Amino acid sequence: MNVLLINPPYPFEESPTPPFGLMSLAAYIREKGHRVLIEDYIVFPYSHNRIRKILNEFKPAVIGITGVTMNIKRAASILKDYKDACPDAITVMGGPHVTFDAQNMLEHNPHVDIIVRGEGEITFAELLDSTGRGSDHSSIRGISFRKNGEIIHNEVRPFIDDINILPYPARDLIALNRYKALGFPINMVTSRGCPHKCIFCVGSKMVGRKVRYFNVERVVDEFQMLSKLGFNQINIVDDLFTSNKSRCIAICEEIKRRNIHHPWTAFARVDTVSRELLLAMKEAGCTMLCFGVESGNQEILNTVRKKTTLEKCREAIALCNEAGIAPMASYILGLPGESAETIKQTMEFAKSLTPNYGYHILAPFPGTEVREQKEAYGITILTDDWDQYDANRSVSDTGLVPHTVIDEIVDSFNGGIKRYIEGAIKRKQEGQSISENDENMINKISAFFVVKDMIMMELVESYHGKNGGAVEAEILCDFSHFIAEKTGHPENLINGIIHDLVVRNALALVEASGTKKICWQ
Repeated sequence: MNVLLINPPYPFEESPTPPFGLMSLAAYIREKGHRVLIEDYIVFPYSHNRIRKILNEFKPAVIGITGVTMNIKRAASILKDYKDACPDAITVMGGPHVTFDAQNMLEHNPHVDIIVRGEGEITFAELLDSTGRGSDHSSIRGISFRKNGEIIHNEVRPFIDDINILPYPARDLIALNRYKALGFPINMVTSRGCPHKCIFCVGSKMVGRKVRYFNVERVVDEFQMLSKLGFNQINIVDDLFTSNKSRCIAICEEIKRRNIHHPWTAFARVDTVSRELLLAMKEAGCTMLCFGVESGNQEILNTVRKKTTLEKCREAIALCNEAGIAPMASYILGLPGESAETIKQTMEFAKSLTPNYGYHILAPFPGTEVREQKEAYGITILTDDWDQYDANRSVSDTGLVPHTVIDEIVDSFNGGIKRYIEGAIKRKQEGQSISENDENMINKISAFFVVKDMIMMELVESYHGKNGGAVEAEILCDFSHFIAEKTGHPENLINGIIHDLVVRNALALVEASGTKKICWQ
C-alpha cells in the first residue's frame, strides 16, 4: 500500500526535532513492504495546493497523522482536509493525546476512521494488512474505530517486549537539513519505558513502566551515524536515559572506544546520577543533563509522587557541576497544593540551585492521573480547548492561588529572557562590546529567523537562479540579495548565513538547463 504519514505544525519556539515516532513507524511498515511518504509540516509550509500535489503524485490508500495535545486540533483539521480531498483513503490518528481521548476524538471527528492507541508499529502494520485483505478490524489489538454507528475500543495491545526488532528510524524520509539549518538538534532514543508514576505525566502509560532497552551496540551504531550528519547536538530523548547505571556507562565507554566526538544531552532524574556515571558521560561528550525538579516544596513533590527530595536535587546539581556537565532544571507551577507561599519557595529554590532553569505551567493532559482524579487533587480544569495546553498558560486552578498570578509569573520570567536578548542586540547595534556568549546567542537567533522565513516563504524553491556561466560567489551573492528583498533581513547578515549553510551541506548549488540555482540538500 501507499501510506502517507503526516507531522502537523508545532511551534518553532518549542525547538521541534525530526518526528521520531513517525520515522520509527515508517521504518517498520516499510520493512513490511509498504511504500511510505512523510509530510512534515514543521519544515514545509502547509497549503491546500500541497495537499492536491501530494495526493495526485503519491495516491495514498491510508493517511495517518500524529499529534500531542497542544496541536491535536490542528492535526484533526489537516486530516479533514485530506479526507475531503481523498474520501476513499482510510484516515488514522495516533499519538499520546488520541490514545487517552479516543472516544471523544471519534465522537467529534467523523473524518477520522481509526485511532491507533499506544505503541504504533505492530498495531499499524496489522491494520494495513487487515485493510489490504478487506478484513474486519475486530481482532486488531490497540485500535478504536466505528462499527455500525458504534465506537469500538479493542483490547489494549501489550508493549513490544524486545524493541530491538524495530529498524532504525526512517530519517531518509525527513528533510533533516532544514532542521539543521534552523539550528535544531537531532534526536534518538536508547530505550522505551518509565518506571515512575508522576501524576502529571502519561509517560509510563504510553510506553510502559518496564524500561525496555536497545542493545548497546545498536545504540552506539546509531549515535555514530548521527554524529556524521552535521548537527550541532544530539539529544537522547529517553524518558530516563540514566535509569540503568551500568548500561549507561557501557554506552559511554563504547562511544569513547570508537573515538566518537560529538556533543549530546539527555534527560535524568536527580536520584539516578552518581559521580562515576557523570564522569563517564562527560568523557563521552555529554554537555547538558535536564532534570525535572518540578517544585521547591517537598510536600508538593510528595503529592505528585515525584519520589525525590530537595536535598537529592542539590546533590545531583552539585555532582553535575563537579563533572563539568551543565545541569538544566525545569519546574511546573500550578501543581496540586500550589499556593502563593509554595510558588515563592519554588522560585527561591530555582535561583539557588542552578542559573539554567525554566518554568512551565501544569497542563492536565488526557490520561494523566491529575486530570482523571482532579477532584481528589483539588484541581479545577478551566478549559478543554487543547490549543491552550502548551504548558505556558494556565488551563487549571488549584483554588489556593489565582491562576492569573501563575500566568503573570511565567510571563514575567519569559519576558525577562526576551528583554535580555533584546538588550544584547541593541548593545551590539550601538557598537558596544558584548560577551562571546551573547554574540553566539545573537548569531544563532538571527540565523534562525532568516532560515525560518526561507522555509515558510519557500524562497529556495522560488529563487530564479543565474546563467550557467556564473561562479559560486556570484550565485550566493545574488541569492542573498533575493532573500533580503523578500524578507527585509540585512543582506550582510544573510550572506554569512547562506555561506554557513552551504559549508554545512544544508544548501547546495545545482545546475539544470543552463541555470545555476540553490537547493536544499
